[in-house]
Order: sequence, then C-alpha cells, then structure tokens
Amino acid sequence: MKRPVKVLLFSLVPLVVLMGGAEAGLRAAGWPKADTGEFAHNQVYWTADKNQEGQVVPHRETGGSFVVSTDDNGLRVPRHPVQKEAGKRRVMTLGCSTTYGWGVNDAESYPARLESRLAAAGHTGWEVINGGQPGYTTFQGLWLWDQALAAYDPDVVMVGYVVQDARKAAYSDKSQAILQGDARFLKQQVLYQSKVYLGLRVLVGAVQVRAKERPDGDQGGVYRVPPADYAENLRALVERIQDVGAEPVLFGYPLEREGYTTEHRRILQAAAEQLGVRHFDPQAQMEEASRRQTLYFETDRGHANARGNDLIAKWVLEFLEQEGLLGSEG
Repeated sequence: MKRPVKVLLFSLVPLVVLMGGAEAGLRAAGWPKADTGEFAHNQVYWTADKNQEGQVVPHRETGGSFVVSTDDNGLRVPRHPVQKEAGKRRVMTLGCSTTYGWGVNDAESYPARLESRLAAAGHTGWEVINGGQPGYTTFQGLWLWDQALAAYDPDVVMVGYVVQDARKAAYSDKSQAILQGDARFLKQQVLYQSKVYLGLRVLVGAVQVRAKERPDGDQGGVYRVPPADYAENLRALVERIQDVGAEPVLFGYPLEREGYTTEHRRILQAAAEQLGVRHFDPQAQMEEASRRQTLYFETDRGHANARGNDLIAKWVLEFLEQEGLLGSEG
C-alpha cells in the first residue's frame, strides 16, 4: 500500500472512533427520545382491502353507505389487469380519498366517470387506473408507486396529491415513519437508523420527536408533508413516472373551497414549472360551479358527491384533449 493511502486511512481512524463512540453514547442515553403521542394514522403505509366485491362501506358523515370493489392490489374500480393488453393505453389517477371516491359508488368516482367519458368521446382503447387511496399523501404515494402502481404501465399519470399533504397533524408522515421504526422506510433511508444522523436532523428541525398539538384545529400542528418535502416528493414522482415512459400531470384536485391547501397548490404549480411538466388546477372553476349547485356532500364538505365527481372527470377529459395527451382519436 502506498504511503499517501496509508496516511489517509490512519487519519480517518480518530473520526471513525469518534463517530462510533457518539453513536454508542446516544443509543445508551436514548436520545433523541420521542413522545408517544397519537399519530394521524396507525400505520405509515397502507392500502384499501384487496379483492373486495361490492363491499358496502358506511359513510359516517352522511349516515349512508357506498359500494366498493377493488383488485388484488387494493385499487378501486375501474379494475383492469396489471398487465396492459396490446393496443390499450392508460390514464392513472393518483390521490387520496377524494380520488378514490369516498362516499360514492364504484361507477361514480371521478376515475370511473373519466373512463366512461373517454369511451363516450370516442377515445377507444383508453383505460383508467384508479390509484387513489384514502388518507394518502405524496409520502405514501411514492411507496405505492414502487410497490404496485408502476407495473400497470400507465401512459398519462394525474398526480393529484394536495388535500392530505396540506393537512396538519401532530407529526409529519416522515417523522412518524422514523419514530415507529418502519422497516419499509428505513430500508430506503438507511441513514435514519443512525442516532447521530437522526440527532442532527432533529437539531436542524428536519425531523420532529415531539408532538405538535393542535389546540386550535389546523392553526397548530405540522403539515403531514411540509413544503420542502412536498416539492421533493413531487420531483421524485415525476422522475419515476417519466422513467416508465409516461406523461406526468401535476393535478390540483379541487375542493369546494381552496382553504388550507393554498400553499401546497402554489408549490404544485411551481414544481410543474421547474420540472417542465404539465399542470392542471381547476380549483377556481370548482368554486364557481359549487356556488350554483351542490357538488359536495352537505355533511362531508371534503368529498365530492356523484355530480361533483362527474364534473371533475369532465374537466380532466377536456384538459387531456386540449393538451393532446390522448393522441389523434376522437
């Protein structure tokens, strides 16, 4: 071994000893130590029950119920085989319970209505994959993409995460994953298994180990996905989507009123500009339309009713046509 290499290796020994000692000391001291407060969700990653067939789900807010059917990955109707048939093309919709279609029957969700509208408009050979899952943020969306969604081989992907990312909770999704020691997260983020690294991240405020209570509703707490993480997650999703040859669209899923989602919607638009991808946010259209008709459940203003879902599907179809994303058919 040449002398310069030996000198370099020996010079690293004190650093290795120091870091090892610090790691052992922090582990012995149990720092950083986390509160045992409640999380927004019991798990970090989840999907809807698989292979449901006409399952009747109670809608507690309205006192009614709705029918749900899913495939073997927990994706809701419209159901299609994972393997795309020759000649078929696919639009995939990503999002939370709003995309999933919480409160409406299988055929009434916006992805299901989009598929029906595609066929009615003469766009033959197009299928829609409903990648929405209740409670999802971009944090879970990245995991599900790697776990299952990429295999469906979509051609266009509507990235509709904004509603849950912008919500406030006692812990951010990332902090919950770290504090619960979720192996699926730590496997991809191996540095977080180091107490030294975690301690540094805590000190700079990138990871929280104390619950941020919400005495005044959304005025307290922290974003489930803070702005910096949201922008990074969007970038990672766009890269993954483009890696499979699909066209990403950053989609600001519309609520009855913009409300608490304002900041994340701005980030969504800025991310689209920086990444050079399409952006579609019909929030202003929805606020105008919902003043003239009832498009959301009266006792659950966060979820569109059947009419609202159909209107969203109409707008998405018009956008896809205007942008030339459906080819020359129709």
